[in-house]
Amino acid sequence: MNGIPTSHMIPIMSIGFQWVYFVQMIVCLSPLPKGFLEQLLLPYLGGIRVDLVSIADVGGEQIHQAIAGADIILGDYTFENRITAEMIDQAKCLKLIQQPSVGVQHIDLEACRAKGIPVANAAGANDRSVAEHALMLALMLLKKALYFHSRTEKGEWAQKEAFELGVFELAGRRWGIVGMGRIGKELAKRLRAFEVEILYFDPRRLSEDEERSLGVQYESFEKLIRKADIVSLHVPLTPATRHLIGPETLRRMKTGSYLINVARGELVDETALAEALNRGTLAGAGIDVFSTEPVAPDHPLLKARNVVLTPHLAGTTNEARARIIEVSVKNILGVLNGQKPFNVVNGVV
Repeated sequence: MNGIPTSHMIPIMSIGFQWVYFVQMIVCLSPLPKGFLEQLLLPYLGGIRVDLVSIADVGGEQIHQAIAGADIILGDYTFENRITAEMIDQAKCLKLIQQPSVGVQHIDLEACRAKGIPVANAAGANDRSVAEHALMLALMLLKKALYFHSRTEKGEWAQKEAFELGVFELAGRRWGIVGMGRIGKELAKRLRAFEVEILYFDPRRLSEDEERSLGVQYESFEKLIRKADIVSLHVPLTPATRHLIGPETLRRMKTGSYLINVARGELVDETALAEALNRGTLAGAGIDVFSTEPVAPDHPLLKARNVVLTPHLAGTTNEARARIIEVSVKNILGVLNGQKPFNVVNGVV
């Protein structure tokens, strides 16, 4: 019957007629046990029957067998379990891939598009969290918070060193936002309270009214990196943005400026960044994302000067996780009830 596995069908007798009732299969590639998924979904399913399979409970071979009959795939927020073209080709009745994060780089979007399978993410759920994290990284760098924390923790009173090393205010500086999407706008809203000049670059310029409302000024990418005291990245990873910040770009950045990356590690040539930091060309960098995660012990940024490093947690506040779960569950339930998915990233409607 249209390629749907017979395990999905339960015959039910009603008033002398044979009805076919479908059991919907949801396969979870995130490390979430079945019991947790049941708590998230079962109270809201109504009369929908589901079979839940999670990679947290079963092995890889069983997961691949389950994907062949899956109606919904919940992607992996750790990005470790990829969704490949081969897996998509095996899926016979897939209605939706719901990724519980913004990033979808581990999913073969073209293969999904070719088979007419929508891929949705949780865009918007962690905007505030990421914007706050970018601001935090910049303040820690300006105040040299990690250095003075480590000295004080050892019982050393390094107050006089502040005069020698310099600690700085954010007010009066020029912040360049690269990528004025949801996160960029949330960051701009917060920066206004710090009395900074906000420059931005985005391939799609905002309207004059929106620029005025956010208090931002458009600049080309080249002018922004030359002018800004702080440059923060908020763009997706694409072939065009890979190594957006490379050796040439770093040389053109303002001497003594700071780089903040809370977007994707591959946006930055990390070796070139470490060299620029160690030369003193850049004053510091706040990095939450890396090209390879977890970070290897010999990663060049681990030994670089004046860095604040965090393990890809800008968008993982408790509040953001709750919103991600809410968005993902709402989309899954909607599709199971015959509604169109939202936040689709691969153009399949």
